[in-house]
Amino acid sequence: MRELNHLARGATQLGFVDILTAVILLGILLYAATVQFAVYNRPPAITTTTGTAAGG
Repeated sequence: MRELNHLARGATQLGFVDILTAVILLGILLYAATVQFAVYNRPPAITTTTGTAAGG
């Protein structure tokens, strides 16, 4: 019985593998977010208004 209590961890006890997994998942999510929202890093397109395009 003593071995089972030693192997069981509480919810607040994090090990090295837990932290490493969290860092890897966070990196994947941040990479996916930067790829998905890359359009926001571009400068706005130059648009012409209807008044100047029609020639007046």
